[in-house]
Amino acid sequence: MDLNRRSVLLGLGTAAATVGGAFASGAFSSVEATRTVNLNTADDTNALLSFQANSPAGDNIIATEDESGSSVIKIEQTDLNENATTTFTGALAVGNSGGKDVGLSVNPTASDDPNGLIGDVLDIEDTNGNSIVDGGTEGDNAVDLAAGGSINLSVVVDLRGTNTGAAIDQINSIVFAARESDHSSA
Repeated sequence: MDLNRRSVLLGLGTAAATVGGAFASGAFSSVEATRTVNLNTADDTNALLSFQANSPAGDNIIATEDESGSSVIKIEQTDLNENATTTFTGALAVGNSGGKDVGLSVNPTASDDPNGLIGDVLDIEDTNGNSIVDGGTEGDNAVDLAAGGSINLSVVVDLRGTNTGAAIDQINSIVFAARESDHSSA
C-alpha cells in the first residue's frame, strides 16, 4: 500500500475514532468529585421518627433529658428486683410522621452494649409482647409502623437465672432502625 496523504488521514481518523470511542463509552477506572451535602436534624417532636416517654404522671420509668443539644430517653429505675422479670408496659411511644410505612426494630449490633444484654436481659416489645430486637437478620423482628401512626413499646428487664446481677447499667445506647423494606407489606 502506498503511503499517501489520503491513507495517512484515514489511518489517523480511524485511530482518533477508536480512542474517542473508548473514552466516550463511559469506561473509566476512577472518578473523584466533590459535592455539597446539607443535612438538618430536628428534635423528637418534629422528627420523622419521634420517641416520647409514655409513663403515667409522676412515674419516672422513662425520662426525657437534654444532653449536648440532643434529646435522650433514659430508663430511670435503679432498684429492679433480681430473680424477677420487670415489664414497663407501653413505656415508650414511637411516632412516624414520615410519608412511608416502615418496620421498626432494635439493632443490637449497632447499639452501645458492651455485654450483649439487649434482646436477652433488656428487651423492647410491641403491644403483643413480641420482641422487636433484631435476631439473625436486620429487621427480622420489626413491628409495622404506618405513616402518620404511632405505637407503644414496652421495656422488659429479665434478671432471672443466669441474668441475676447483669450489668444493664453499662448499656449506653439502643439503636432503633426504621426501614421501609422491613414493613410487612413492602
